[in-house]
Amino acid sequence: MRTLAPCLMGVLALFAPGTAAAQRADAVFQQANEAYFQGDYEGAIRGYELLVESGIEDPDVAYNLGTAHARLGRWGHAIRWFETALRLRPGDEGTEQALAAARAALGRRQADAHGEAVVQTRPPFYEAVVRPFSENALAWTVLLLDLAFFGVLVARRLTRGETVRLALGIAIPLVGVLLVLGGLGLAVKAGAFREGDPGVVLVQDATVREGPDPRAQPRGRADEGEPARILDAHGDFYRVELPGGRAGWMEQAQVGRI
Repeated sequence: MRTLAPCLMGVLALFAPGTAAAQRADAVFQQANEAYFQGDYEGAIRGYELLVESGIEDPDVAYNLGTAHARLGRWGHAIRWFETALRLRPGDEGTEQALAAARAALGRRQADAHGEAVVQTRPPFYEAVVRPFSENALAWTVLLLDLAFFGVLVARRLTRGETVRLALGIAIPLVGVLLVLGGLGLAVKAGAFREGDPGVVLVQDATVREGPDPRAQPRGRADEGEPARILDAHGDFYRVELPGGRAGWMEQAQVGRI
């Protein structure tokens, strides 16, 4: 559970024509925190969601939403908001621990109910590598490596000393490899290799249908906490892709966008 952070105050100020809107949002945040500490987790969730619906994206609001849902045993919702908090503040140790705890608790509940459980605890390797870094940090890294690469090329062209030229000749491919890896990391972080937006299944035994209609033929089921790619939206449904190549339409209330 986190209290109002300076970064949230900065975000609130951007939404305010003066200070009134920021003060109102601050009051909503404080009221939601008070509700949480009094054990009114539903009231806390309503307050935090009001901030999200107003357009505020803040890692502490997302973290608190995840914590409040976890208190109610809504592990799919908790995973969604912890993942959102990590998108907004990559590498935060406390959020990573909370996310791991939520997935472990969900796994235990599913095992108790079905005798076994498969809950994704880690993202794919290529996503795990860039997970601790923000997209902006990777973009700056690529820019600096690009400048370094061309700087080394120019320096080698202008240098006359053989020893220095040899050292620069060795540095060129090394910096080039780092530049390529940095570019790939940025592309992975930006989702260039995956269609749609990341999401998570919020409820257990969610129905996957053949079309965006509650009367459409069921195609399968999805488990709470499963990762999903949101490919399209139609009415109250999302077209999603699930692990194992499964795809179909799910009610928006059953899938949360990260």
